[in-house]
Amino acid sequence: MATAGAPTGSTTPGPGPARAGGPPEPGGLDEAVLLRRLVAMCSHLSALASQTTQLTQIVEVLAESVGSGVAVVDRGLEMLAQAGLGEPAGLMRQLHDDAPQSTLRTVLAAVARNRRALAVPGSRRGGPVTVVAPVVVGEEIAGYMLTSSQHDLGFTEDMRLLATEHAAMVCGIVLGRDLVVTAAAGRARQELVEGLLLSRDRSDPEVERWARHLGLDPTREHYVMTFEIPRTRAGTGFSPVEVLLTRHAPEAILANRADEMVAIVPLRRNGISPAEQARGLARACMASGSTPPLVTGVGIGNPCSAAADIARSYAEARRALAAGRRLGQSGTISAFADLGIHRLLLRVPDVSDLRSFVDEVLGGLAAEERSTGIDYLATLAVYFRENGSPGRAGQRLHVHPNTVSYRIRRIEELTGLSLSVHRDRLMAEVAVEILEGLEGRS
Repeated sequence: MATAGAPTGSTTPGPGPARAGGPPEPGGLDEAVLLRRLVAMCSHLSALASQTTQLTQIVEVLAESVGSGVAVVDRGLEMLAQAGLGEPAGLMRQLHDDAPQSTLRTVLAAVARNRRALAVPGSRRGGPVTVVAPVVVGEEIAGYMLTSSQHDLGFTEDMRLLATEHAAMVCGIVLGRDLVVTAAAGRARQELVEGLLLSRDRSDPEVERWARHLGLDPTREHYVMTFEIPRTRAGTGFSPVEVLLTRHAPEAILANRADEMVAIVPLRRNGISPAEQARGLARACMASGSTPPLVTGVGIGNPCSAAADIARSYAEARRALAAGRRLGQSGTISAFADLGIHRLLLRVPDVSDLRSFVDEVLGGLAAEERSTGIDYLATLAVYFRENGSPGRAGQRLHVHPNTVSYRIRRIEELTGLSLSVHRDRLMAEVAVEILEGLEGRS
């Protein structure tokens, strides 16, 4: 195998004597002509680097100028561009056949390590020579350029090595520019999403324009979800949560923030309620089984029909997530619509104040429960849910309605409350709501 800039010796057979009407044999003035042709081709390729973002144009120029079949593959050997090849996959098979002492991966590793083009002689005498050159973007190997002589235009192996290496360099410039453009587009998109999420002025016409640029469908309702990401996974580039969301909700608009992944998700017209659609997506992302977990909590905002309401839905999602976290319910899915009175209660700065309120209102029930084994708190909660009906509460608790009535009278005795008085009943209901939220009772 020969590298660019190294003497080729007898590694590759020479082009042989010139045929009538064919290309001139290298040497003397004829070689100077070939060198001028090579320089002109390299100049053309260099000019293309500033004019195009298409790899196809580069490989077509090289294939036509040097008389080679040309292919550009990425690091996974997936085809990016090709020219002059009857069967693109045939070039890879040929390279496999022509490197019997080493695998294709070894050849590519040598090319990447040396950052130089490498010639792999044909397995048959006089057969085509495959040239492999690295396509370098910055400090990384982005792929490889492969050329195989299809017919003889008089270029020596050294010339083909230099031509392939130069063309690969131009491909690297084009790919690098594509990466810069993609990164810039990504930053611009992120800024548009941030504008939607944080906008406070619902009358701002810019909000609708941002939404159109992001591809938000104005005919559909959307809801915002925030996924809490562990600190060990935050800020590590392309988030695995982003992969999951793209798989399960390909229409969602995503924003990868410092410690959260935000998704603006369009509602599907499938008869399933918005809350259930959101919970299904959240469960799918939390059920990955990864260690540590990809997501430690999910907050869901209410649906919104206009782009100006995206910020409101996002704020609701964050409040729902904070509610679950504050109540000690880590790793849960919290919907703003389910918070109820907790939207107000959780604004109390100190949770101990809420516990003190519960103790003042219902404190006497805990000791009674311990001594009698009767679950007074559960009875009271069900009684409130059934709008004060002993019959319906008894059905839920699987006890006789008279038993429910007896327990309610006993609760009034223990707490000093009269549940027929509006103020006392309101205090008891609020205390039960706080207790269920803080202790996760059902």
